[in-house]
Amino acid sequence: MTAEGALCLDKPAGPTSHDLVARARRLLCQPRIGHAGTLDPPATGLLVLLLGRATRLLRFLDDEPKRYTGSFRLGITTATDDAAGALVSAHAGPLPLAEAVLQAAEAAVGTALQVPPSFSARKVEGVRAYRLARRGIAVRPAATEVTVSALSLVPGATEADWGFDAVVSGGTYVRALVRDLGAALGCGASITALRRESAGAFRLPAAAVTADERADAEAWGAAVVPLRDLPLALPTLALEDPLLARRFRAGTPLPWSEAGQGEVAVHDGSGELLGVGLVAAAALRPRVILAEPQGLW
Repeated sequence: MTAEGALCLDKPAGPTSHDLVARARRLLCQPRIGHAGTLDPPATGLLVLLLGRATRLLRFLDDEPKRYTGSFRLGITTATDDAAGALVSAHAGPLPLAEAVLQAAEAAVGTALQVPPSFSARKVEGVRAYRLARRGIAVRPAATEVTVSALSLVPGATEADWGFDAVVSGGTYVRALVRDLGAALGCGASITALRRESAGAFRLPAAAVTADERADAEAWGAAVVPLRDLPLALPTLALEDPLLARRFRAGTPLPWSEAGQGEVAVHDGSGELLGVGLVAAAALRPRVILAEPQGLW
């Protein structure tokens, strides 16, 4: 049987997220695979792949908060906002005092508009920004609203080097966060290491597979979290009545008088994840259906 569910990979530095999607398709013989948030080639850590019917949940996972750890260097600005890019400028004067760096990090917490890096997958007039940037075309992707829920810094080995731990909304570029921090300090800054620790309800410790070239189909297949056990960051609603479960499977809105509003992960009486529903206006409406329809009656 073709694997369906989620595969949590511990991505090494080097391959792109698309490389690992292609590898999973080959190893697991599953053509329907998507990832819940890309990682840049130099970045490491949690990459969540959704397989088969689980790909229907991608739109619910992309926007989930993500936690990153890593390090950055003050005084260095690069084309890609990380150590992989060409040097743009090096700060010649003294670097900011530690107190100023910590204050700038505190000011970065909150919701604001962020301009994605020039070397990013965001589109500019229908073209990926990084494609234009590689051709030497100056690009500025449109700013988007992002939220930095937490940003803590730890001094490194030199006055230029800092470690960080950040929790940000989906769609946030940590490279851009550090770039803007350096700009606010007047000296520039760029990422030197970046690792994703969690994405929504998925955590790195659960990533039992290291995504290196030695990985085999048996190891990757054994690590797939089945549909019924997906850890969605949504309230859970159980349809104990088999008739109601069948009607939900068929995409039929259900009258719903119980308390609560918003999106919910819907299970049947056996614990199978049927999909995601929306509770509103005294009804439960299917938004995404994972279970195959079994008829209304």
